[in-house]
Amino acid sequence: MPLHKTEAFVLRTYALKEADKICVFLTKDQGKVRGVAHGARKIRSRFGSALEPFTEVTLGYFQKEGRDLVSISTCDILRSHFERGARDVETASAFSYMAELLTEFLPEHEANERLYRLVVATLEAIEDQVDLSQTLRYFEAWLLRLVGFFPDTSHCAVCDSRISDDESVFLANEGAPRCAACGGGKGFSVDAELRSVIDEMFRVHPTTFARKRVRPDHISKIGEINYQIIRHALERDLRSRSLLKQLSTA
Repeated sequence: MPLHKTEAFVLRTYALKEADKICVFLTKDQGKVRGVAHGARKIRSRFGSALEPFTEVTLGYFQKEGRDLVSISTCDILRSHFERGARDVETASAFSYMAELLTEFLPEHEANERLYRLVVATLEAIEDQVDLSQTLRYFEAWLLRLVGFFPDTSHCAVCDSRISDDESVFLANEGAPRCAACGGGKGFSVDAELRSVIDEMFRVHPTTFARKRVRPDHISKIGEINYQIIRHALERDLRSRSLLKQLSTA
C-alpha cells in the first residue's frame, strides 16, 4: 500500500464521527478522490486550514485495494483562497456552486488535466476580482464541454448538416443542436451573435472573457443554456444554485 502524492484542490468536507472528516478532492493525476482525514475535526488538528474549499494542496494518501475511501496522510497548502471566500459571501457561494458541479459531474479516479487547469484559471480570474457572473458562466460552459455535454452548434444533431455562422441554432432540452428546418422554431434559440460570444468564450482565458463587455442578456442566456443542460443531465436542481442566484440579484 504505497503512499501516493499529487497536487489537488479541496472541494468539500463532511463530518465523520467525532474527530474525523470525509474529504473530496480534485487531484491533478487521479481525478476526483474521496478520503478520510483522521483527527481533522480536533482543535489542534495536523491538517490546520488545509482542508478549506478550493485550497490547492500537495496531497499524500494511501489506498487499500477494494476500498472507495483513501486514507489521507498529508495535506500541505500550496495556495489558499480561504480569505477571499471568507470575507465575500458571494464568492463563498460561488465556490460552493463550483464544488457541487465538479463533485456531481466527475467520475471517481479519472484524470482530466484540462479540467484541473480550468479550475486553476477560474480561481485566478476570481482572485483578479473580475465579473463573477461572467466567470461562472465560463466555468459552467467549459466544464460541460470537457465532460461531453456542451453542444457543438456548428452541426445539426438531427440531419448532420452544417449550420452556418450567421444562422440561429435551436437547442433541445438536453442541449442537442438543431437547424431551423429540423428544429421547427422550437427549443432554446441561439442566434448568430450569441453563438459568436460562445465561440470566443471557448478561445480565451476566463480572466480575458470576464473583462470583456458582454451584453447582460447574452450572459443571462448562456447561464440559461448551461443550467438547462446541467439540470437535464443530473435530473434535479443543484442545492447551491438557489443561494448564489439570490445573492447575484440582490
